[in-house]
Parts: sequence; structure tokens; C-alpha cells
Amino acid sequence: MDRKNKDSFDNTECQVEENIEEKLDDIEQAEDSTSSASSEENIVEPVTDERDQMISSLNTELDEARNNLAKLTGMLQQLQADFDNFRKRNATITVDAKNKGIFEAVKALLPAFDAVHSAQKQITDENTLSGLEMVERQLNASLESLDITRIECVGKQFDPNLHHAVIAEEIEGVPSGQIVEEYSAGYQSPAGIVRFATVKIAK
Repeated sequence: MDRKNKDSFDNTECQVEENIEEKLDDIEQAEDSTSSASSEENIVEPVTDERDQMISSLNTELDEARNNLAKLTGMLQQLQADFDNFRKRNATITVDAKNKGIFEAVKALLPAFDAVHSAQKQITDENTLSGLEMVERQLNASLESLDITRIECVGKQFDPNLHHAVIAEEIEGVPSGQIVEEYSAGYQSPAGIVRFATVKIAK
């Protein structure tokens, strides 16, 4: 083999060796890269699992908190409703007790009212009548301050919810059921009847 060919062969052999070494280097790098990626996957996978478990646990706790909140909200609403009912019952009891007290007090005074009305029908002295009328106005003003008013009678149509008829007779020119005379005054308030008016009606 001449010198030229020998040098060419040596160069070719060197190139082949270099190519082989480069290939080996590439394979080693690839293996290192694969090994590193596999190692990273092994590291990331446990971290991912731990995170998923934590999220799942937090979701469970959140659901429990929501359920507890719903229960507490229901309890509070029921307590509020019970309190409102209790307050309304107490208010009704208080009003009823107040009205009952007023009714009883007024009923105890009604005989005095009746005496004034009876005296007005019998007394003819002007000065005395004037005094009785003043007393009657004062008494009526006291009743009105308690929201109690006298029931209208004469000339009105008989109302069983307001009047108590003790006499009914035919009277010419007077329509049936009209009140023609009052025997005892009746009184009422928005809460009810204090006393029915006793009357005479036409039939």
C-alpha cells in the first residue's frame, strides 16, 4: 500500500472511530436524559397524588361545613319564627288583658251614667239640667279617651250586634225594626261591646 492510500485509510478509520464515539456519546446522553426524566416522574407523581388527596380532603370538609351551615340556618329560622309567634301571643294577651280591665272598670261606672241619664228625664229645673249635661259631657269625654263610644239608638235600625230589644210594638208611620226609644245606653269600642243598648223597636 502506498503512502497516499495509507494516509487516506487512516483518515477514514479515524472518521469512523469519531462517528462511533459520537454515536456512543449520543446514546449515553439519551440514556441519561431518559433516566433523569424517569426520576423526575417518580418525584412528581407522589407530589401530584398528595395534592389530589389534599384537594379531596378539603372538598369533603367544605361539604361538611356547608351541611352544618344549612342546619344552623334552619335552626335559626325556626328560632326566629318561634320568637315571632311568642311575641305576637304576648302582644295579644297584653291587649286582651288591657281591654278586659277597661271593660270591667267602665261597667262598674255605668250605673252612675244610667243615673245621670235617668235624672235628665225627670228633672225640669234648667240649672240642674245644665249641670247634669255638663257631667254627662265630662263622662262621655272620659269614655272617649279610652276609645269607648256610646251606641246610637233612637231613629236607627235595630242591630242585634249592638242593641237588645225588650219591647217591640206596631207604631203607625214607623218602619219595622226602627228603634223608637232607648231604655239604657249601650257602649262599644273597637275591641268589642262593653254593654248592649236596651231599646224599644217598631214592628
